[in-house]
Amino acid sequence: MSNLVVLAGTVCYSVTIGILAGHAVVYIFNKIPAKWLCDYGEEPDEKLKDPYLQRIKGFPWKWIYSGFFTAGLLRLAFFDWVLSLAAVVLCWALLEIALADKKYGIIPDQFVLLTAISALGFIPFHQTFLEPLWGALLGSGVMLLSALFGKLIFKKESLGLGDVKLFAALGLALGFKGTLAVLVLTAFSSAGVFSFLLIRRKIKRTDMLPLGPYICGSAIFYTVIIWPLL
Repeated sequence: MSNLVVLAGTVCYSVTIGILAGHAVVYIFNKIPAKWLCDYGEEPDEKLKDPYLQRIKGFPWKWIYSGFFTAGLLRLAFFDWVLSLAAVVLCWALLEIALADKKYGIIPDQFVLLTAISALGFIPFHQTFLEPLWGALLGSGVMLLSALFGKLIFKKESLGLGDVKLFAALGLALGFKGTLAVLVLTAFSSAGVFSFLLIRRKIKRTDMLPLGPYICGSAIFYTVIIWPLL
């Protein structure tokens, strides 16, 4: 009987939080200030400032995201409900970042800050208190070096400072091993998609794709799928 109560409670918790989180992704993204979606020193155009503009359509995306969060919560809550709550905050922030970078080519600092704050919920799941620090140093260090080498090779900016800050925040949340895994997943996923688009002649060799969606997707995959198995 007690197992049934736990099961029912976990399902109710996952569905409720999942629906709230999924709907909030769309609502908040449509309501955030236009300035958040512009680079430093830039002014948003009139269309972006339109308070009635649907940057993301409510249907079907509210329910798609709700299903995503519910499924993730159902997986994580059976391992540890504290981990599931921390993961919801992290994944929610990452999804907002992925949308912003995909649609507008910008990684809002506000959501990067939320990513860093979510790291507080992951503290009990690290082996040492220094692991988040090593993760932040690894992530930001690798991305900063990649940005410098990219500028030397391509003679233009290949990675933005937003990517560096995002990996620093992710490092605090996921620790050294998690950050290393996300770096590898990001490299393979972005290279795979770029190669596919290049073969299909959808892009040119000199084109630059936003890296944020691949970073965020890799981090979500690690948090929801890989971390509980470790």
